[in-house]
Amino acid sequence: MLVRSLLPSSMGHRTLSSAPALWASIPCPRSELRLDLVLASGQSFRWREQSPAHWSGVLADQVWTLTQTEEQLYCTVYRGNKGQVGKPTQEELQAIRSYFQLDVSLAQLYYHWGSVDPHFQEVAQKFQGVRLLRQDPIECLFSFICSSNNNITRITGMVERLCQAFGPRLVQLDDITYHGFPSLQALADHGCGSSLERVKNSTAELFHGSKSSLVSVPAPNT
Repeated sequence: MLVRSLLPSSMGHRTLSSAPALWASIPCPRSELRLDLVLASGQSFRWREQSPAHWSGVLADQVWTLTQTEEQLYCTVYRGNKGQVGKPTQEELQAIRSYFQLDVSLAQLYYHWGSVDPHFQEVAQKFQGVRLLRQDPIECLFSFICSSNNNITRITGMVERLCQAFGPRLVQLDDITYHGFPSLQALADHGCGSSLERVKNSTAELFHGSKSSLVSVPAPNT
């Protein structure tokens, strides 16, 4: 149940033990999802391990902290200016299920891949729970642009600066202010090429030409 928040605008990162009433769980064995392997693998650059085994980041313009046990995925959401505090609703949890594609059985995929690839069968035992994220296509595209000739640490910093410069402010937790990923319109208003050039703070050749015109291409009706 959602209640009016009496908390100040600046909150702290939660842990499962510090505020258990504000967490919801999704049945999900660790063999189906390993947060440490998936969120730090370079697919997405919006997640940080703020407390041991507790990952905080932005998904669908909301700030989340995730953690897990052997059989459960635990989630808590910070609603910021919405002025409400409470455990995630089923609708909000659907964003998590979709993001991690939890409707896809990783065990079945691993079994199939292992049956046709002996090398995969061997290494898969060391990398259980690795799955592909279903990311927002705009964020995924611009993260990919930032990734050229860079490592995960630098890409993470570039994406974060892009969000701070042009994305909506969501909520402050401890001393960290979280922002959503900027919309195409926000990037277009500031000039896509010049925006990325300032964020990267290096040569702008990567962002010239076709990439700088992407913001003018309408999204497909799918």
